[in-house]
Amino acid sequence: MTYLDGKLLIAPPKMTDWRFAKSVVYIWKHDVSGAGGIIVNKKVSAPSFDNICREGGIHRTTKVSPPIYYGGPVMTNLVGCLHTLDYRLPTTNVTPHKVGFTLDKQIIDDIARDRGPNRYLLTMGISSWNAGQLDEEIQSPPPRQKTGSWLHLNYDDAIVFGPKTETLWNDCVGQCVMNATKKITNKVFKD
Repeated sequence: MTYLDGKLLIAPPKMTDWRFAKSVVYIWKHDVSGAGGIIVNKKVSAPSFDNICREGGIHRTTKVSPPIYYGGPVMTNLVGCLHTLDYRLPTTNVTPHKVGFTLDKQIIDDIARDRGPNRYLLTMGISSWNAGQLDEEIQSPPPRQKTGSWLHLNYDDAIVFGPKTETLWNDCVGQCVMNATKKITNKVFKD
């Protein structure tokens, strides 16, 4: 099995797990012990950053009000931060492509005071898979359907930290289809 840490998982159009329907997930860890990542394209309406700061007793400068995203169905009461490595704490998990993931109140405090990383994405919750679980979901052995298997793309800074458009998931699925088509035509029409 090829480990997908540092890659983007794209939910297929026939995803059976409603929690991941139309999701784009950055995988920050994938090894023999399991996998972890965060959904990067689903903004939540509540709580707001202001609510998080008030509840956590964090002083916030009024100009700082980043959106919060649904990171996944695990630990939904925790705020995590995927960010560039111009900012790092001892608790920061460094991922491929020089990206960090931090679950520490200090980063929220620093972002609220406009002293955080240059680019970041705040999430409520994470996505997590047990050992071998993600591998099985990707391989789709029976009784799973191949059409329900995760798609994947190489890391793209513009997807992770770029503006989140309503078409991001569709665009990623289209890119996966284009990549698969290109792979097939390259085999058929070798130079």
